[in-house]
Amino acid sequence: MDACQQVLLKAVVQGAVLGSVNMCSIFGFQGEEVGLARLFLDAMRHRGPDGENVVVHQPWILGQQRLSIIDVSDAAAQPMQKGGNTIVFNGEIYNYKELKKQYLKDVALCSTSDTEVLLELLNRQGLSIVNKLNGMFAFAWYNTKEGELILCRDRFGKKPLYWMQQSGRLYFASEIRPLATLKKDIEFDRNVIRAFVDDTATDFDERTHIKGVWQIRPGHLIIVSKDKPIKHRKWYFGSDHALDESRYSSWESVIESFEELLVDSIALRHRADVPVCITLSGGLDSTLIYILAKERLNSHIKPFTFIHPGSGTDESAKVFSLMQEYDDVACCVQSDHSIGAGRIEEALGFLEFPIWNPSAIAYLDTYKAIGQSGFKVVLEGHGSDEQLGGYPYMIEAACRRALISGNMVSTLRLYSVLEQTKNAALEQKREGGLHRLLNPLDFILTTLNNLERSKRGMQAELEEAFNYKILPIVLRAFDRLSMSQSLESRSPFLDYRVVEYLRALPIEYKVGPVGSKAVIREVLKKYGKDYLYKTHVKMGFASDLPRLFEDQGVRSKFADYINCFNFEGFGEIKAKALANIQKPSIGWRDIDAIWKVGSLEITRRMYQGNRV
Repeated sequence: MDACQQVLLKAVVQGAVLGSVNMCSIFGFQGEEVGLARLFLDAMRHRGPDGENVVVHQPWILGQQRLSIIDVSDAAAQPMQKGGNTIVFNGEIYNYKELKKQYLKDVALCSTSDTEVLLELLNRQGLSIVNKLNGMFAFAWYNTKEGELILCRDRFGKKPLYWMQQSGRLYFASEIRPLATLKKDIEFDRNVIRAFVDDTATDFDERTHIKGVWQIRPGHLIIVSKDKPIKHRKWYFGSDHALDESRYSSWESVIESFEELLVDSIALRHRADVPVCITLSGGLDSTLIYILAKERLNSHIKPFTFIHPGSGTDESAKVFSLMQEYDDVACCVQSDHSIGAGRIEEALGFLEFPIWNPSAIAYLDTYKAIGQSGFKVVLEGHGSDEQLGGYPYMIEAACRRALISGNMVSTLRLYSVLEQTKNAALEQKREGGLHRLLNPLDFILTTLNNLERSKRGMQAELEEAFNYKILPIVLRAFDRLSMSQSLESRSPFLDYRVVEYLRALPIEYKVGPVGSKAVIREVLKKYGKDYLYKTHVKMGFASDLPRLFEDQGVRSKFADYINCFNFEGFGEIKAKALANIQKPSIGWRDIDAIWKVGSLEITRRMYQGNRV
């Protein structure tokens, strides 16, 4: 077979070959039913609207749909075959140019794509090369010599990859939807439902909400061979980047080394043959990415921001001030709450399982606006909060640990930061004269009454947030919602070098004199952004959710969902949701139960009868 030849099944896939993809959907299955590929193609076309191809590489049928971002020539089309092996790839290898220069200097390649670099490296060096990749990816690589199919997922699970076995065959795909359609019976996993209800946690291990449909865990791979048990292997152990401990010796060295790492991460994530934009919430994370892109990279990155005027969670004023500084104009997006119920069902259809609250509407509307503006790549601030203690409860953990350790100086400093971070608009704090006295007394009593929990400290909360409680569900949400609009979301804070650096960062650089996420505030301070780094209240990129439930149509819909909810063993939260939906005025604290019960009922209806 020619080095770059592709076998295209045009009887299955109609239309021209449209060049390379990076972000896309991938799928495959054992067997000879080529026509089955149509089910996968139809279910995931939103992930790759620029082209679709299928190859037969016995005993596998492998397919891919493309979103063209790097190298839009036909030479980079997938599935790609070289050296007798085949790959289907979803994601980006940001450092593919450096890898090519280091390992493939004298190798003649047929394209300028990262996919070909990856395939060539896998063919030459095997799976050991995976630890050298800087990117977000999920791929299937068929090694003909070994007769093995490798399904591999990136370090932190930015890109999804699911699989299942049925009637002696293995199927895999970038989304659950086509696999659920193939399943003979849909049964929900009660343990997954329980983790969502109790902890708002999903996607943290190999299980999905559908029994028998599994995900490849972040930093893991599986090896599928004929007539052999499936092998599961962990390939990432958290130490792919060599750390220089002298970088933590002083505030100056910490600020400098962190900024340099983040700037390089942002630069790598600018690599594209299409324009790049950014979502700006007004918070620290996306704002820092924007400022460094402007100050250090002279980038023309286009900002998009979600606004909800008149709400206590609206941060557009800070975004507009930033735009004036850089003589820029942000594209503003605003949701229409009058059609909220339909939008929620639409968003859940893309998400495949609920997330933390109905703010999915805001994200989806923003991505729609970006897609309609012609962009395919967006930079975002995900991953910083889970590493630097961006949520009030994380700072609270540090404060409680200091209190029981008897360090009153640290306790007072951390408590001050904690109170500054809480958002009254989200009903996170009680304000007023008497509460100024009661709040610290209550804090002391609850700390002493729960010593075991208080001993955990901030680092334990960060690890739990990164691996279990927050980041996994966040990554699913923003992959599904961005890809629903054929849009690639890139996260500079999740460059593995940045993650490993921040993981080793002492607590005092995470919560310092300037407040929470101290190292970020110090970099903003360096660039003279006082109005940003001195703002301490945690907002988040969200919609005005209480206002959503002022709409009687939304209330009525959710009342119906809650009444019909019949998941066994969850009567307590159903009763709470029923009580909350009947309140004359629904506040932030009321929404959790309403949303969890209602969204689970929508999910049940979505999968009922295998119709997904």
